[in-house]
Amino acid sequence: MSNKVVVCQFYSDNVEYGKLSEAINRKYCEENGYEYFVEKDTNKLINSLEGRSWTWYKPKLITEVLETYSDCEYVLFLDIDAVITNHKKRIEDFTDIKANIVMTEDYGPSIVNAGVILVKNNDFVKDFLKDWWDICEEYPEYKTGLWHDQTCLKFMYNRLDNKELFKIIKPHDLNSRTFNLKSFIFHAFSYGHVPLRTIDQVHNYIFNGGIIEGGPTLSDISKKYPTDKDFEHNYYNLVYEKHFNPLKDSAKKICEIGIGGFSKELGWEPGNSLKVWRDYFKNAEILGLDIVEHDLTDNERITLDYIDQSNLEMVKEYSSKINEYDIILDDGSHNVYDQTITLAYFLKSLKSGGIYVLEDLHSSIEVNDPYKTKIWGWGEPGFITPLEMLKHFNETGEIINDYLTEDEMNYLKDVIKSVEIFELKPTSITSVIYKK
Repeated sequence: MSNKVVVCQFYSDNVEYGKLSEAINRKYCEENGYEYFVEKDTNKLINSLEGRSWTWYKPKLITEVLETYSDCEYVLFLDIDAVITNHKKRIEDFTDIKANIVMTEDYGPSIVNAGVILVKNNDFVKDFLKDWWDICEEYPEYKTGLWHDQTCLKFMYNRLDNKELFKIIKPHDLNSRTFNLKSFIFHAFSYGHVPLRTIDQVHNYIFNGGIIEGGPTLSDISKKYPTDKDFEHNYYNLVYEKHFNPLKDSAKKICEIGIGGFSKELGWEPGNSLKVWRDYFKNAEILGLDIVEHDLTDNERITLDYIDQSNLEMVKEYSSKINEYDIILDDGSHNVYDQTITLAYFLKSLKSGGIYVLEDLHSSIEVNDPYKTKIWGWGEPGFITPLEMLKHFNETGEIINDYLTEDEMNYLKDVIKSVEIFELKPTSITSVIYKK
């Protein structure tokens, strides 16, 4: 069979999500007229590696594909945890007349990320692949370490006389570390702590439309509106779905403090989490508060307003203007003082039985690290933090805090029904507080 483009992958029989990734990428190739090639013979992989780590099979595989499909024009290699999520985009969109090799910047210290590699079928590429494999004769210490095939690419790149032949592009579309429906390829290397690296979720989207029994989850919706609550912290799946699902139809008013976004290249835009709440809570009006003014497209049922959490009088005044909210989330400044006074007063705006979410409690830990608090401005070290305050309440039923008056502490003690703290990883700590 002759095709312009071949997509290739490899995996051993102990990779649980291998079949899911294979099915996703094979479907994409069938839809777009590309050839799909996968090597999954574990014995062949082991023998071909000659004692090297698994990731060193890449140059071997690409070379084999170029030889097998000698009349193809391009080969796209994908790590087995990399899947094509946007099936409307074509591989030719990323080809470059001048470049023989296209890779993306790394998210870490390497010059490129070797999980996605697009190459032309020519002698330059074949020689490059051979030299990439052979470079371990010069640097034998890199043979047995995972991902050191990627490390060695910096030596390869630095030796090129014409660096235009090796094009390095931004990663957010060709090699996105976030699963969203806009990016072309999702590379799940940062999801090692999640079962099946979320490849099963991608598989569900591609083959079943992403809708599970009972309707879309928060995580489902966030694939359209990417946010770190899903990708980075996994709050939607591990915490919020359980607590928010009973209010899915009944909630009338939701407020989130802190609506800032990230790079549009990542698909993260200001207000994405507000859109998730809007689409999840079908009958709710959504209020977004921030210290920075934002223009928000697609703002049906969403209202934006200004607040400075560090200004006690403004926090008091604003909380007195709103009432009977079903859910209030603080994803604002993360400063420990701001979090404390916002909780003390915005809890008054919550209805009886309502939920208050205090996110990003890692700042309570980092505030006592001079380096971290200098960079991020978490507050003054040595004071009782929100995390310490909530843990103390769970242990004793009492509220202690250096920023609050006695009346403010007594109010919190009297109206808080329960506190659950979720320490998912060092920078992913959130809490769910129920009001009596």
